[in-house]
Amino acid sequence: MKKEFGNMYLFSNAAKIILGATLLVVGCAIYLLFRSKTLYIYIWCKWLGLSGTIDTLRHFVSGWQVPDFIRFCLPDGLYCAAWFFFIDAIWHDDKRFVKYVVALLVPFVTIGSEILQYFGLVKGTFDAYDLFCYAIPLGIYMIYEYHSLLFNNLKFKSL
Repeated sequence: MKKEFGNMYLFSNAAKIILGATLLVVGCAIYLLFRSKTLYIYIWCKWLGLSGTIDTLRHFVSGWQVPDFIRFCLPDGLYCAAWFFFIDAIWHDDKRFVKYVVALLVPFVTIGSEILQYFGLVKGTFDAYDLFCYAIPLGIYMIYEYHSLLFNNLKFKSL
């Protein structure tokens, strides 16, 4: 699942897709199990015929006391991290500018939206924890890409 180059590990595309899908599923599960049934995801699940299953699972976890951070903020960070895994799997060896524009689109829109909520320019409620959950995957991705570019430059210079 991974290739080792020196002390750096690069995930295979399959691993990136599996990790991205896992983060997406966990984020959706949190929404489905612990959030209001007025969200769009419930409409999609109804179309798929999953309402009964989801209601059963919601009943099973109804007594769980899940912190607000997990219910309301963590899924956003999981979705953002999943986005990066998917983009990196699709454009794994591509270092063109367009890859970074697409990769940074979602976190910049979400972070920008959260900041605009703070100023009352976008409908919604500003939450610093949401901002944190958007920023952490962005920071990790930027560090990963920086080291990846640095490593590739060093590798080619040594040839």
